[in-house]
Amino acid sequence: MTTATDPTTLADAVERHLGDPYDDTNPFGFRAILTASETGQPVGADGALPFPVPPAAAQSGPEPWLHALRALYRRSPRLARTVPTPSFGAGLPTAALHIGAGVGALDSALRITVRHLRTRWLYGAAAGEIPRLREVLCGALADLLLCDALTTLAVRGTDALPTRQGAHQRAVCHLVPRALQGALDRLSVVMGSRFYIRVGEHAAFQLLLGETQRELFAPGRQPHPDPAPVPLADLITAPAVSALLDPAIAQAAPGHARASGRRRAPEPSGPVQERLYAELTRRYDTARSFDLAERPLPDRP
Repeated sequence: MTTATDPTTLADAVERHLGDPYDDTNPFGFRAILTASETGQPVGADGALPFPVPPAAAQSGPEPWLHALRALYRRSPRLARTVPTPSFGAGLPTAALHIGAGVGALDSALRITVRHLRTRWLYGAAAGEIPRLREVLCGALADLLLCDALTTLAVRGTDALPTRQGAHQRAVCHLVPRALQGALDRLSVVMGSRFYIRVGEHAAFQLLLGETQRELFAPGRQPHPDPAPVPLADLITAPAVSALLDPAIAQAAPGHARASGRRRAPEPSGPVQERLYAELTRRYDTARSFDLAERPLPDRP
């Protein structure tokens, strides 16, 4: 049950205020955001803030803001920049806050891809049932969950692997941005030619990918070459991480390959893929966020 101290309370308020992004009449929906992006105009009526931040939120810690920014990133990372956020200093929690917000953009991109595949038939079957496409969907979900676990702990100020100084920080600052971008890139391939159509939610996918890339790899925030390999195998089995995410899911995430320098990694398969696909379907059908918080969303299935 959500309480006043629940870290998702602020994000839930943001979602309710912004409404269904697929509603063409919504001033904060994808259609309005795309129009604003093309015309250079602010989103919303009369240029008002997309979300009136309650005074109490200014005193919140970074974790509630992580979820609130994800709610904004689900519509547009550029939109999130218009909302004033508190300063939490220059440490890892602040870096993780802005990197981890990208999970929200991947959530929407994954949701748009599922919506797209459910309307298409290929080779006599629903596109979402084709094994290769299902693999990509499950891989994107596994990457999303891995990035969520690593950034959430960092935002909380928890070092998941204190015996390996700087390992968790390197995973957040070097691995997570590339894992998020890699998942978005693979989903764009699944979208096929629809990725290039600048109409409706297909255009929203393109906008999300471009804006997320600019946010994750912007000047001053761009991840530098990792000075040492991230001991991801140790990280994902550390008690703090495994308490949030099953190591089998984390191990199956294609972004896992980024820690070893490989450019490609296999998508999830076998029982792990079955678990991921069941979870993906359940959350999509019940309008719940794909991250670990499973927040209720206003999106139409």
